[in-house]
Amino acid sequence: MCFSLMPPAGVGLRLEDMFCEYFEARVCRSCPLMGVPYSQQVRDKERASRRALISLDRPSSRRNPAQPPAAKSQFDWLPTYRSPQKEFRNKAKMVVSGSKKSIVLGLAPTKDHPAGVDLQACPLYVPAIRAAFAPIRAWLQRLGARPYNIATAKGEVKYVLVSANPEGELMVRLVLRSKAALHRIENTWSELQAELPHLRVFSVNIQPEHTTVIEGREEIILSSERYIPMPGIGTDLWLAPGAFFQTNTAASQAMYTQAATWARELQPETAWDLYCGVGGFAFALSSAGVAQVTGVEVVGPAIDGAKHAVTKLESATATVPVEPSNKNDGTPNIPSAAPRPHFITADATKWATNQKLVPPDLVVVNPPRRGLGPELSSWLERSGIPHLIYSSCFQETLVEDLRRMRSYQIRAAKLVDMFPHTSHVESVVLMSRAD
Repeated sequence: MCFSLMPPAGVGLRLEDMFCEYFEARVCRSCPLMGVPYSQQVRDKERASRRALISLDRPSSRRNPAQPPAAKSQFDWLPTYRSPQKEFRNKAKMVVSGSKKSIVLGLAPTKDHPAGVDLQACPLYVPAIRAAFAPIRAWLQRLGARPYNIATAKGEVKYVLVSANPEGELMVRLVLRSKAALHRIENTWSELQAELPHLRVFSVNIQPEHTTVIEGREEIILSSERYIPMPGIGTDLWLAPGAFFQTNTAASQAMYTQAATWARELQPETAWDLYCGVGGFAFALSSAGVAQVTGVEVVGPAIDGAKHAVTKLESATATVPVEPSNKNDGTPNIPSAAPRPHFITADATKWATNQKLVPPDLVVVNPPRRGLGPELSSWLERSGIPHLIYSSCFQETLVEDLRRMRSYQIRAAKLVDMFPHTSHVESVVLMSRAD
């Protein structure tokens, strides 16, 4: 399956002033910047990110180390990726509330909204997800399982998690308190599949704990298919229940594409992709010609998906696209015999810091919000690895980690607006050892 996502510059779903009925009614504040013009949102994010990264700009051989950083950065600021303002979210996490006969999908109950807040029409979700909510709600009401009540810790159905790819194929997961309703679900979920013909993966997650952690450890896949394909660079990426994938598909493509571009410029022979998830950066590096790429991820379902992608590539007899294209005259291709990444299930910090192998030419890190932490960032500082690409979802921990890696000098940075209408921004930073 080939996806084409990235619109030409200036083309897309961007609206300077987007309307949201939930924001206007003050029942949802997930998008606190909804009232700010999008161009201003981006400028504010750029200003804050530039200020943070320029403060880290390493003294070069042409500058006295005792002098403060120059007012302007010594590295390249690449154009910010601007997301569509609506219909960009490929995943919905809906609290199930209300009653057995009147299910509410959306936000958890509050004092002002004791039955919960229905968010089925949220404009951030891709159309395939919004269209799935009504059939899911109707099926849950026929199922007759009681929604979980946070206040009393009673009931069964906690969440509905829905993911969609650009083709409209769906993954639907129910998070339950126990297996009490499992038999009924096993016998009736085919009714939901009949109403949602693009439903590919259906599973039940058991979370018995009364906690803010959404998912439990046990996942029961009821469908014959275990993955839905998501667009990558060089191949489809395969998403399984429990695996993480960026919620803004086109924005993730922008990050992968940038990493591939830098890899072509650097021409490393070997690379590690730490916190690799389903392999987005790893496959991007392989598509850029890196001969040996090792991806490391602690989440088993993510590595299963990455290995599934390798299997798909190895069994393919045709060529596959290197990167998305909107042209009608064909897309760049790489032969199916091109090098494949190797994937390992392990904690990234423990794996890297215990390696006895020769360090690679390039490391890509894409840590969670908490960042790399002192152990891994300090190890990278000592490692002698020539080049580092850091993909960050939280500016504060990015800065903390980079302060521990004083031997690296920032060469280029790109901001990716993964979450419009919020203050969050993704950063992709290229660094090399200072001369």
